[in-house]
Amino acid sequence: MKRTTIDFGIDLGTTNSGIAVLNGITPEIIKNADDQDVTPSAVSFGKSGQQFVGTRAKSSIIAKPEDAYVEFKRRMGTDYLYNFKSSGLSKKPEELSAEVLKALRADVVSRLDEEIQSAVITVPAAFELHQCDATRKAAELAGLKGSSLLQEPVAAALAYGFQIDSEKAYWLVYDFGGGTFDAAVIKAEEGLINVVHHGGDNFLGGSDIDWAILEKLVIPKLIQNYNLPDLKRGNLRWKNAIALLKRSIELAKIELTTKDRTTLIDCSFEDADGETVDCEDISLSQGEIISVSEPIIRKSTDICLKVLSERNLTSSAVQKIILVGGPTKAPYFRDILRDRIGIPIDTTMDPLTVVARGASVFAGTQKLDSKHQRRAQVGEYQIEMLRSNKSVGHEYDPLVGGKVISPTGVDGYTIEFINIKTQWRSGKIRLRSDGVFLLNLLAEKGDRNTFTIELSDQTGTRQKCVPDTHVYTVGSTIEEQPLINSMGIALASNEVEWFFRKGVGLPQKRKSPVLFRTIHALKVGEPDIGIRVPVVEGENEVADRNRQIGALEISSANIKHDLASGSEIEVTLHIDQSRDIRVMVYVPVLDEEFETKLNLLKQNNPNLDGDFSAELSRIETLIKHADSASDGDGAAKLESIKTSHLVQEIRDCVSAAKGDADAAQKAEKRLLDLKIALDEVESAIKWPKSVAEATNWLDDLGRIIAQHGTPEQTGRFEELRHEVAGIISKKEVDRLLRKQKEIEELYFQVLVSIPAFWVSQFQRAVDQRLKMNNPAQAEKLINMGQGYLDQDNLEGIRDVVPKLWELLPKSVVEEARRGFDAGIMR
Repeated sequence: MKRTTIDFGIDLGTTNSGIAVLNGITPEIIKNADDQDVTPSAVSFGKSGQQFVGTRAKSSIIAKPEDAYVEFKRRMGTDYLYNFKSSGLSKKPEELSAEVLKALRADVVSRLDEEIQSAVITVPAAFELHQCDATRKAAELAGLKGSSLLQEPVAAALAYGFQIDSEKAYWLVYDFGGGTFDAAVIKAEEGLINVVHHGGDNFLGGSDIDWAILEKLVIPKLIQNYNLPDLKRGNLRWKNAIALLKRSIELAKIELTTKDRTTLIDCSFEDADGETVDCEDISLSQGEIISVSEPIIRKSTDICLKVLSERNLTSSAVQKIILVGGPTKAPYFRDILRDRIGIPIDTTMDPLTVVARGASVFAGTQKLDSKHQRRAQVGEYQIEMLRSNKSVGHEYDPLVGGKVISPTGVDGYTIEFINIKTQWRSGKIRLRSDGVFLLNLLAEKGDRNTFTIELSDQTGTRQKCVPDTHVYTVGSTIEEQPLINSMGIALASNEVEWFFRKGVGLPQKRKSPVLFRTIHALKVGEPDIGIRVPVVEGENEVADRNRQIGALEISSANIKHDLASGSEIEVTLHIDQSRDIRVMVYVPVLDEEFETKLNLLKQNNPNLDGDFSAELSRIETLIKHADSASDGDGAAKLESIKTSHLVQEIRDCVSAAKGDADAAQKAEKRLLDLKIALDEVESAIKWPKSVAEATNWLDDLGRIIAQHGTPEQTGRFEELRHEVAGIISKKEVDRLLRKQKEIEELYFQVLVSIPAFWVSQFQRAVDQRLKMNNPAQAEKLINMGQGYLDQDNLEGIRDVVPKLWELLPKSVVEEARRGFDAGIMR
């Protein structure tokens, strides 16, 4: 079959993966060698390096837990290595995902006798950028070139809405997978499907229910009868036993979706006394499973309700819930959703395969890369179709165009499109002298319309052309995929300059409207710390309360001329539909542009224990501050946080982190949530002090403006005074802190125009001369400065002082800097 669109969609899941193909208007699942719709996302390697993917690999976890692995999707984009004991092999998470993708490709060859070169691959909407990048790498390793990524909630909505005509309707996609959770509000209207809001958690899924069953039900029962000291997740002594238990619990959980009671099977190991632990003695009931599952499910429903509330939607305004993920098959799971969210649940599609089906629908809209299509041979004419031509759309008369390529010209040639099924004809359209054509088709809904392309010369003789067909389907398409987290660059002040806000459609490209300035100099050939432009994603105005996803660095080795501190730079960010990011920095004084594609590898925090202890100490310190400020509300909030599930969850994950990379990642994410929660309380406690500081700064600024300010500076001062009054009346803590920085900036802008300021700064630098790293250069600059003082040469002093600053160690002039070591300022 000659394909012009990708047509194949893959759901690369934490627990299971699947592949589907769009046949006409019908997405069809391609079964694997076991005749199953989905393939377990599991990989094993034997002693001689023989490899297994899927069911056999997952079964190996019981017998050889150090030679088989699952749930590697959670670690995508990290530097974690999976070590296969028997073979001695080590694999990255994306390498294991690539093996799953290869197995799915092989299923296509087996079932359809077709080798595929590209596919649309789904990712959780809440996947961070480094995880998306790792997914692209996995596709490339599997031989899938130019594959695009699609958010899972969008795929699910496409599967449901591809051939549906409806007035404007809102749907809630509830995607509870093995390792991640997404909640997306979808608007379907006039053939367009659009994500209007989203929430999610990359560390919430069916695997968390398995761990809860293990820790809250199974381990307490086991330690009553066996000698199992410190049996817990992350303890290397019991690593194999924990793997066996978790696998057995997963099977029992599935069985308990329809049964009232069951026991653990295929699970035995030795306790500390050498006695065999027979897990078949452990009985579990459906009621017990529900009791430990409900708090986890409630977390997901809380996210759903928050997403609806932020979009000002009530449950009655949403037509249906679309379910995604194996766990949602359980009747008790659906009952909890109905009770908590109150929206009808659509059960017409299998939650296990709906994402793969929707991915294939989207794949039907994606043109194959021209490199994978046959090119015209001698005696044939190449037709270059416009990239803007749609393969799927809600129009019944889509506009198509292209250009016929011929070295001998096409003067007098005509082109005609004929619908193979209906025999509708466009009529012969005369080509322009340059071979360009433009025309409207007539398509029918309910089938993939295939149009034969007939090219004729000036005598009416048919000529061979490539391609010789064009396909178009009347159906729903996605308007655009949204950016899930806001994106910007971190500044040396630990602020963020936002480039793209959450929810904007992809792709995006933007040059910052403001110029930034470097905070230190670079000298050709001399070692330096470089100028870093860190890129962050998140929603917090404080840079290090977001996640750094990469950075562009300019070092002395990159430049041809010295770069002074305070040099202007221009920053441009570009992110494509698959969330691939490029950073461009233009330095006008050098007339050079530096560009990089971000390396999005994420490394785990090696000091989780220390960070967590610091935040616990911070809670106690803040409680004392709240008490001293007689802030009862603040103290109560802090006590609530101190005893919250969040703190306990972090404590459990930090405990397990040394032997469990998943727990380490989860601890890091929850620790950031804790820091942000404490920031909010701290800001509220410090509000009276912040108001006093801002007021004092304004008073000082007013005095210095009155004596030395320009008319423009005086006008800006009046604006700031008015803005601060409004902020104080509304008690906007974060805005007041940011506004105070603007007050300080204006204050120093006026200050540096005063000669006395530079004279005092020179004297301060002279006092620190013994700490300067180049005594000879320091002495030379100081002598120059003394000469400028004697000559009353202010410009000379202004030139000398920054050079003296550069000779001083950072520790003399500032504390260890928070943030991401950004090398630029506004």
